[in-house]
Amino acid sequence: MFKTFATVAVVLAASPAFADVRASYMQDGRTLFSFDVPDFWTLTSGGERLLTPPDEDIARPVPQVVAIRPSVEPDVWMGFFSPRGVATLSEGQAYLTEIGQFLTTTPEISSNAPGRVAGLPAQLIKGTGERDGRDLVFTIAVVDLPGGRIAIAAAVVEIGADPALVGQVNEIFASMRAGQ
Repeated sequence: MFKTFATVAVVLAASPAFADVRASYMQDGRTLFSFDVPDFWTLTSGGERLLTPPDEDIARPVPQVVAIRPSVEPDVWMGFFSPRGVATLSEGQAYLTEIGQFLTTTPEISSNAPGRVAGLPAQLIKGTGERDGRDLVFTIAVVDLPGGRIAIAAAVVEIGADPALVGQVNEIFASMRAGQ
């Protein structure tokens, strides 16, 4: 499973909303999806690996996660990934039940409904939680991609974050595009 690698390609792009960089999430030489990264946001990427969840003894494979956050405001975090072997929106939701503990503790779901992200079919999950003593709101989009794949895009925002950052989060979601 770990003989192939996921990569992230970053290319310059123009957008009417803001000047930015376009990041592409790739696996096995194929672009699965891409999204805009606003100016003054930092992108980090971690490759595929095995992680052992808290209070468990068995390591699980974790896909490459691409994360972005404002460079000077640590109140917002967004993560993007596409787990191998997860092909449908319902499988994506099931996958999230296994990894939810990594986003927030004590999550409370306020909404779980079908929707669209940048024109693509999606399941949108919204709620609240806590992490490291901070109250958070989150939105997770399980996005249906062509070719039997899904993308998971998560936004975690600390209560009281600058409303302009929330607007940028919405623009980032809207900028997602399926790969060709």
